[in-house]
Amino acid sequence: MWFVGKSELLALIERNCLEEVMPAFSDHRSLRKNALIYRPEEQSEYVYLLKVGHVRLYRLTEEGQEITLSFIKAGMIFGDGDVLNEASYSHYAETLAASRICYIRKAENLSLHDVRKRLVNILAMFANQIGAPFVHGGASGAVLIDLSIAQDKLAEFIGTSRESVNRHFSDLKAEGLVDTHERKVVLTPAFVAQFLPGMPAALAAAGTAQPVASSVQPAHHAYKAPVVRA
Repeated sequence: MWFVGKSELLALIERNCLEEVMPAFSDHRSLRKNALIYRPEEQSEYVYLLKVGHVRLYRLTEEGQEITLSFIKAGMIFGDGDVLNEASYSHYAETLAASRICYIRKAENLSLHDVRKRLVNILAMFANQIGAPFVHGGASGAVLIDLSIAQDKLAEFIGTSRESVNRHFSDLKAEGLVDTHERKVVLTPAFVAQFLPGMPAALAAAGTAQPVASSVQPAHHAYKAPVVRA
């Protein structure tokens, strides 16, 4: 079972932007305190993202004793291991306070496990939020994500391992889609053309048509990054 821990990167994302990038995060439900979310032997149709509140995962012994497995805080995903590996849940999940939870259907969750698409989506979203025009390899048209983001934090945000992020980032780099500059991510003109087709016009409209190679300032514009789909 993996969890998505809370991260300071969340502070960079506009409200509801996660739902735009990953549309599976759209079924929100409010539950009262001590509500049972799922129990053993129930069909594992969902993965759950806790947005508000607290949740406890536990098992029952043959003697009826409750054994706590984990406490879930806002920003964490739970129930994932059961969905991927089992037809039914292996434990109980119960709210410890009034909570708001995103229910993600199994089929949608499996599509989210394409780490490359999730990585591309999140980079495109950062380009929208804190992207700046950049000269890459002597050519304009690239975008600098004007924040140093450690790979472990990026992995934490998209719900995968650092090794997986590193592998997929290396693949994107080998394909000429991304690069790095002073520990910041550069989205090359090829990336912009493929995944951010409206970005050049948006940058120009924001008055940032002349890209620079250093000391850039984030371009706060209204362009919305498209979602990469299968």
